[in-house]
Amino acid sequence: MNYKYRINPDWKRLAERIVMPNQRVLVLGPSDAGKSTFCRYLIDYACAASLKVAFVDADVGQSQIGPPTTIGMKLFAPAPDGAKPHLPFGGHENGTTNQVNSGTEFGQIEDTKKNRSDELYHKADALYFIGVLSPQRNLLPILTGTRLMVDAGLNAGAEFTVIDTTGYVHDGAAVALKQQKIDLIRPHHLVCIGRSRDLERIVGCYSDLNFLTIHYLLPHKLVRTKSGEARKRNRKVKFEAYFAESELQTVSFEQIRGARTSFFNGRIANQKEIEILTRLAEEEIIYAEWGHRSVSLIARRNLPQSATKNLKNYLSLSFVVAETPAYIEQRLVGMVNEEGNTLAIGIIEKVDFQNRALNIRCEPGIAEKIKVLQFGDYKFTDKQ
Repeated sequence: MNYKYRINPDWKRLAERIVMPNQRVLVLGPSDAGKSTFCRYLIDYACAASLKVAFVDADVGQSQIGPPTTIGMKLFAPAPDGAKPHLPFGGHENGTTNQVNSGTEFGQIEDTKKNRSDELYHKADALYFIGVLSPQRNLLPILTGTRLMVDAGLNAGAEFTVIDTTGYVHDGAAVALKQQKIDLIRPHHLVCIGRSRDLERIVGCYSDLNFLTIHYLLPHKLVRTKSGEARKRNRKVKFEAYFAESELQTVSFEQIRGARTSFFNGRIANQKEIEILTRLAEEEIIYAEWGHRSVSLIARRNLPQSATKNLKNYLSLSFVVAETPAYIEQRLVGMVNEEGNTLAIGIIEKVDFQNRALNIRCEPGIAEKIKVLQFGDYKFTDKQ
């Protein structure tokens, strides 16, 4: 993975105190404080100590492990006895040979893009699909995914766990999210980078509890604020790397169920029913599914509110969901197997309603294993 970085002097002193078996470390801080750089250093330090390390990357917008929109877990095994320790992020022994790029916390993105043999930095050992780039209005999936990825690391035998987080710390919902994450994960150590009032609001109530210790670090002195455009470019590079070896695969409607969507769970309407729905809506309906006193349909064009109201009243329905093909096309989805594990993410590039099939761009050989498609809010468009 060989991201280059330079350590702060206090990092080693803190690592000496907290890097030991059976410890979980949760790292908090605002954006552009050096959280991810510190996580990389801590992992290198633990690997040098011959510990089996799990890295849970819950920064869904600027992921290091797994593609953006996901929470990833990567396991780093210790070197065999007598072998030189493998430091997955390039080493931590001094502050002269390992230097952070002054423009980005992630080091030279373009170099990583060119050198894809560099351990496939995007590859996770376990994955949870969130489907968005920000935790705002998505608190529950963030909490669920983080806990599941911590458990995945522990179940794989991790002796030391590092959890990175987003820089979302500034409002009441952020405080609630971080506090619930602390309660769910029960870390042994909280590392707060930057002594802002926002962080004190989050961690203050834990200061007298004996199951964890709170540590404070100053922000990394070499980290610079990244613009929105720089973050977008970083995501673009990582998505391109993730999908570089993907291929278009066909998944039938009958093969899968839909999660976080109203589609792919009901009885598919027959042609006669489609014709009836078209007459009632006064617009061409190209696909529909029946649920309990509900219908979810795809129309050629957006239906006016009067049309959905007419359908609801005439058919005595409780719910009517009306979308167009654009709702599905170019949408990012999580691909879940029969064990309930997210194997990969994919892009629905095209929908064939006549043959009831989805054309999904994803890793080779993945499509046939999928039982559930989790719909995210993220879509690939020319503007992104």
